[in-house]
Amino acid sequence: MLNKFKSFFQPTVKEKVSVDQFNAADLDHQGVTYQLRRLRSADLDQLMAIQRDVYQGQAPWNRLVFLNEVNKRDRHLYVGLFTPADELIGFIGAWYNDLELHITNVAIRQRWQNSGLGKQLMLFMINQARQANCSIVTLEAKVSNAQAQHLYHQLGFVDRKIKKNYYTADHEDAVSMALLLVD
Repeated sequence: MLNKFKSFFQPTVKEKVSVDQFNAADLDHQGVTYQLRRLRSADLDQLMAIQRDVYQGQAPWNRLVFLNEVNKRDRHLYVGLFTPADELIGFIGAWYNDLELHITNVAIRQRWQNSGLGKQLMLFMINQARQANCSIVTLEAKVSNAQAQHLYHQLGFVDRKIKKNYYTADHEDAVSMALLLVD
């Protein structure tokens, strides 16, 4: 029975595409060509500025944590969204294993929010999960962040459970969400 259950979630394609092979891609959105590019340590100042912009002057993850994450090319992917003028306006980060891709961060500068770019970042990462033959994409969202939860639900994510006091800075609960990629 366990083997049948496991085989249900196993991808049917044998060849895997490594997420850590991604470097850059163009994203055409509403007549503008943005660039999706793997983040590097040189991007950290702009990345930290986005956090402060999105989180009202706070930075939930410090510079050292992000430095560690962007330098882990094996099983981690942090991608920045750059304007044609090379301004970093958003980013998404994830780790993955053979079955799961877990989105750890997604943020868009406030003046660019509600433009569909956050959704484009999510679709990009979901596509990366599919290419790597992951069977599930997971994430957490603040219980109070109804706007993010609405987007995730639109993309097919379902609520799994509430994680009490998940966020250390304010002890807010998180809703754990998942998107099954089984065809």
